[in-house]
Amino acid sequence: MLTRFWKMLDVEPKETGQVGLLLIMSFLMGLFLATVAVASQSLLLGLQGFSEQNDLPKVILFSGLLGIVFTVLYNFLQGRMPFRYLAIFNLIILVALTAFMKFGQSYVTDIKDFYTLGFALLLPFTFIIQLVFWGAFGRMFNVRDGKRLIGSVDVGTDIASIISFFSIPILLASNLLDVESLYTVGLFSIIGYLICFVILSARYLGEGKMAQAESEIKKLSIGQFLTNRYVLLMAAFITVSLTALRFVDYS
Repeated sequence: MLTRFWKMLDVEPKETGQVGLLLIMSFLMGLFLATVAVASQSLLLGLQGFSEQNDLPKVILFSGLLGIVFTVLYNFLQGRMPFRYLAIFNLIILVALTAFMKFGQSYVTDIKDFYTLGFALLLPFTFIIQLVFWGAFGRMFNVRDGKRLIGSVDVGTDIASIISFFSIPILLASNLLDVESLYTVGLFSIIGYLICFVILSARYLGEGKMAQAESEIKKLSIGQFLTNRYVLLMAAFITVSLTALRFVDYS
């Protein structure tokens, strides 16, 4: 059965360990992002006194600025410490912030600010967890193998997202789960993701085990970025796609 499964995903026998862990991580990533997104959006938008017309644009702007700060800090530290330690450090921060959103309500005086923070953290959460996932993927496989496997390793994310977005409304409507409990699911998911990454990094991201050494990975300067047509086109594509997604999501 497993042999057929790996063959269907075009995974070679020597790659089953890495790909298996990545599939588990992608499932946990999808579960984490789906549950935290539903919880944070529902709690803020359902808060009495919150105006979607006046308050929501400010919250989205704050979320974008927070996402930029997290991404800039990640890129700044990326060239100054090994990837595996940087990733674990960032994932621990995600665990701490998710735990705060789950248990920190009793320690704040303004519930609106608390829910605003939860909503604003969605974008940084998405950026960081995906940077860790695809950063690990890019270091474990060369370009040739990466092209073959890139469509397989994130299948877990799609499955988890579909299951979550179909099951969450049913669970909430039947009172089997409340909105705040979604943070509990998200917390266990990100803890599981962290544990899987620690195992993955110990087995496949150590010295001499990666497809490309850390010293060979060079960051582009601002000048190189602006003169690289491929990078500019990809940046423009991502910018337009995410902008359109946000407009559709909150229209």
